[in-house]
Amino acid sequence: MLSAKKTFVFLALTAYMLLCAGCGERVETKNRLVVWVVGSEGEAKTITRISETFTQKTGISVVCQAISWGNAHSKYLTSIAGEVAPDIGTMGLTWGMEFGEKGAMVDLRAAFPEDIARMEKHIFPGILDSTRIGEKVFGIPYDMTEQVLFYRTDIIEDPPRTWVELMDTLEALRVQGKGMVIDWGSLEWIGFSPFLWQAGGSYYNEDHTRPTLDTPEAAEALSFFSALYKEGVPRTQVPMEQGLRTGDYPLSIAGNWKIITLTGGAPEIAGKWSIAALPKGPTGRRTAFIGGRVIGIFSMSGMKKEAWEFIKFLSTPESQTAIYEGSMATQDAYLPPNMDAWEDLPMNEEFKDVLVRQAKDAKGPPPVLAWDSSTRFVNEAIQMAIFRNADPATVLRKANEEMERELEFYR
Repeated sequence: MLSAKKTFVFLALTAYMLLCAGCGERVETKNRLVVWVVGSEGEAKTITRISETFTQKTGISVVCQAISWGNAHSKYLTSIAGEVAPDIGTMGLTWGMEFGEKGAMVDLRAAFPEDIARMEKHIFPGILDSTRIGEKVFGIPYDMTEQVLFYRTDIIEDPPRTWVELMDTLEALRVQGKGMVIDWGSLEWIGFSPFLWQAGGSYYNEDHTRPTLDTPEAAEALSFFSALYKEGVPRTQVPMEQGLRTGDYPLSIAGNWKIITLTGGAPEIAGKWSIAALPKGPTGRRTAFIGGRVIGIFSMSGMKKEAWEFIKFLSTPESQTAIYEGSMATQDAYLPPNMDAWEDLPMNEEFKDVLVRQAKDAKGPPPVLAWDSSTRFVNEAIQMAIFRNADPATVLRKANEEMERELEFYR
């Protein structure tokens, strides 16, 4: 079996040979930074626009290019293998660790320790924890998304505040022929994660050296998660906008970006819906899943110090607010990870209060190199419990064993 390192090299070289013809060689240009943004053209235009201020102050120009989520990972592998990577890149939360452990990204904590220590004090802890691998930091949070509870205020007077109230609400809705949608992560690990954490469980132990799904807390979480699908959560995909609009599914766990799609896409229910933090689990916590992107510097950059200055510029409250406003215009709806940016953020104050409180009690994917390839084991356990009524403790124990083997592969 190939080691993780050899596998990375093989895949990178293969991607390079197949995709890099015509990419050209890396051209070092003095006083110019090349930035890749995983996302839309609109986001790249926003970065280009706000970088003008940085250029005026420093004389360093910024070229920002958008790359789609669909091929971003392979394109980064190709650029690394061909030594044509950009100076700066935004990427999925776990990609920085993956590329960084192979030597392709700068360890920002080692290179800029004082700046990193200062910046981390102003970032929501939940998303920050997902970007560190041990003491190394290959990327800092660039933006974030989070789960919240959406509900129709004319159908549900008070949103459920606990697991017990959630189940009571579902039972009352079921009598009316209504239900709840889990829009972000249904039947998969993202949807299950809040319940795991709220029950006191976790995917790995504290130092991330051993998976921990073989616990009573994890089994309790999966039992409850499975029960939701018996009490009114559909096992098929139902758009939450449609569910809230018709009132058939007046309750939904969804990502914060749905605030924009509901506002623009369902004007007929304006003033008839709101958001709340997720219901408390047995631990008394409302922990939600938080996602987003990180931004980091590629090791082959010849302008590492200048690149870091630009990342610091993008991390200021002023820039984060401008990025948020730009994302609203393109309906990307990413949120600022810098807590200071929220004070003057142009947003409904009631929604802002909920989003800030939920972001302070939220967690992202575990910072483990083996995690991305291990999620399939968790998903299988979830779906066996829901579709086949398998014993939660049994399927989670199996998933735990498979995750342990996956960890060994990466060691």
